[in-house]
Amino acid sequence: MILEAVYTDGQTQIPVTQFVNSMVRDSRLNIRVSTQLIGVALKSDRLKLLTVKYQTPGGIYYSFALQNENFVLDKESIGFSEDTGRLRVIGAYYGNEKSCTCVMGKLEHYQYFKWDRIMVNHETFPSDTASDDTEYLTLIYLNPEGIQVVSCPENETLYYGENRTRFVLRDHSGWILKDIMRLAWEKGMECPWAGSLYAALRYLGEPYTYQQIMGMSGACYRICFTDVWDFSCTDALVAFDYLEPLSKALGYAFRMADRLEKQERKAERRSIVEDIQNGRPVLAINLRVAPEWGIITGYTDGGSRFLCRTYFDKEVFDALEAGKAGNPEEGKAQNPEGRKAQNPQESRALGENGGYLFSDFWPFLILHFGKKKETPPPLAILKASLEVLVRSFHVGKSRGYYQGREAYEAWMRGLLEEADFDLENDREKVLRRLSVNDNMLCHLIDSRQAAACWLKENIALLDGKEKEALGRIAANCQKIADMALTFREKVGRLSACEIQYNTICFFGADTPALRREQAKLLGAALKLEEESSNLAGGILEME
Repeated sequence: MILEAVYTDGQTQIPVTQFVNSMVRDSRLNIRVSTQLIGVALKSDRLKLLTVKYQTPGGIYYSFALQNENFVLDKESIGFSEDTGRLRVIGAYYGNEKSCTCVMGKLEHYQYFKWDRIMVNHETFPSDTASDDTEYLTLIYLNPEGIQVVSCPENETLYYGENRTRFVLRDHSGWILKDIMRLAWEKGMECPWAGSLYAALRYLGEPYTYQQIMGMSGACYRICFTDVWDFSCTDALVAFDYLEPLSKALGYAFRMADRLEKQERKAERRSIVEDIQNGRPVLAINLRVAPEWGIITGYTDGGSRFLCRTYFDKEVFDALEAGKAGNPEEGKAQNPEGRKAQNPQESRALGENGGYLFSDFWPFLILHFGKKKETPPPLAILKASLEVLVRSFHVGKSRGYYQGREAYEAWMRGLLEEADFDLENDREKVLRRLSVNDNMLCHLIDSRQAAACWLKENIALLDGKEKEALGRIAANCQKIADMALTFREKVGRLSACEIQYNTICFFGADTPALRREQAKLLGAALKLEEESSNLAGGILEME
């Protein structure tokens, strides 16, 4: 007697008990499993099969047959018996309805390691050389509820659930990496690239500080300037590769996806989704509002939408928090563009999405964490950082950006070009320049403070004249930061009026006298930078 029969592809189950029971003749079932016989079509490319629970004079058993196989049972048939309280795999196949391979041997080998999950891909299971289509791991197993079938697509993961009594396919339509810290300016992390890396590494359990990331990469020594006075001057990777030394210091083999063509997005989207599923945040530039670095923290709708942390999130959260406190006017003032964050539905969505915002744009630079390997000793990391100090100070113009010495000189020239600060004739241009200038001062303060902190932290690695030289470089960096900070605070106190530009409020060097003073300050900073470069070169020559 057929007690239960199910036609399935491991995803959809169709009960066919009455039909299969009607095919029993003289206590014998002899059928060929097919769509034509069953009379129901499963519209998928997965492996299809028939499972049955049946009774004979000897007891109750389970069995199965694949599509296009003969299925024969009689009163002498001894199938699989239920094992109370545990999971037992009785069939394992990798492939699809066109072609599949039995992989019971592979699965038994993996079960020895007592994994909590099975990674389904061509590395763990053999793939047919003729197959260019999606393949699936199809498992037929017994558990306390009877016979079960699960089908997991390649490049996804099958989990053991309910105390290892069931296989579970996680819902991959959305995935969130919880509790990645918020990002914002004026929090001691003015470099969004390094700040985003710090937040991502912190999520991964790495113990590095923001200052260490700036120091190991050499980004703490950077200065960049372009004649068109663009905000991109402060982007850490716009002209010099600070990623390579950081990659070696951290031991991560980073992979960069740079300005992908439209037809390349599909594969890259899969890579992002795979990283998120494996618990790895993805860094990217231009996720929200403007092209700055942030973190992809999850996805929804099968990967068609990304969740993120960026340096532009604060105004949204401030508006929401003001609204929750019952002060809509304050929320409106903090969110002058009237963004959707004031909408109660978005507030609920933030809660459902782990407190993250949706990205606005497809990023044009994407940075993936690769495999982790052994890191160099601390002294080697320090000397690699000092090499970056020397190279970045003397390196020439790249992609329209001055660097090092040339950046200081171009910045000073620009400040003294009074024709470019005629507020009455070109207000937009002047306000932009003053805003870029203030932004660059913030980054100069932040980077040199990070350099001083990083170098002092490593000073014990050296001795004698090398130690003395490193201490001098640290002091120079701190002095540059202090001079720039003092000037910026003075500008804030003495400026005749507050300037508003693109809803960003700041005090600028808006008089010829202040710009001359700043140029003089930059000249003094340049002398200190040159001394630091020479001292760093001397340390490297002492090897």
